[in-house]
Amino acid sequence: MYRRRVLALCGLAITGAGCQGETADTETVTPVPSPAASESDTGPPPAVTITHSVVMPGVVVPGTDSITVQSADGQYLVLTATVEGSGVDRAAFSLRFDGSTYSPETFRNGLYRDGEWGRQFTEAGGPLVFDLPETGTASDAQLSWPGGEWMPPEPVKNRLEAPLPSFDVTLTGPERVTEPAMPTLEITVTNTGDTPGRYVLALNRTGPRIAYTPVGRFDGKLAPGETERITRDGKSPYVDETGPREVTYHLRASEDHNDATHRIKPVDAETATES
Repeated sequence: MYRRRVLALCGLAITGAGCQGETADTETVTPVPSPAASESDTGPPPAVTITHSVVMPGVVVPGTDSITVQSADGQYLVLTATVEGSGVDRAAFSLRFDGSTYSPETFRNGLYRDGEWGRQFTEAGGPLVFDLPETGTASDAQLSWPGGEWMPPEPVKNRLEAPLPSFDVTLTGPERVTEPAMPTLEITVTNTGDTPGRYVLALNRTGPRIAYTPVGRFDGKLAPGETERITRDGKSPYVDETGPREVTYHLRASEDHNDATHRIKPVDAETATES
């Protein structure tokens, strides 16, 4: 859980109703200008702005037909950058933290955000994700790129230095429904730790008449002892004229939290396959 990734300065560089964005503890900055141009320079350096910054235990990533939570070895610092000008490759970014230098993480299928499948960093900017130790001194924390640098705001530094909290996560809803009733799901998240922190969840559905499909990405920040309830319209097990089918929801959380599964059956189904 506390594995460190110490890389070179020029290394390699992510989720419906009720969803919350990764917008807490944000700061917009003006990039530091590059040194005076030389005869070999082809133009001014790109202008990079960090629009969002947040510390999370995991990020939501897409698979073939579903989404899941990719947990950090320690904690993720998730930044959103915009780039204006000639562009800058994500390999040019590096982060200093607790005396070591880290490069952005690479996710094969990108990130899942607000229904966007496979978001990646491009020449115009995008997400930068750094896998950092769970705790450490953030006094030297700094993002650097050719011609500029950015210092995390104090709330982000404080979060990087504090231990990650634990969360209790449950998924509830009706176990059986009648036609044409539409079920409602409820996700309950409680911060059971001693420090404030952010949770991240991914919800998928199987059935009726579908093998697997994403439902939504959820994240939010909770104080110690605080509880949040998220409601979501469910899918009826009654479809077309093919008869009732079971519907199963699969909730995925970051490592050490609680995954959950909830199955909804039609009331007129005497038996159903249990798995």
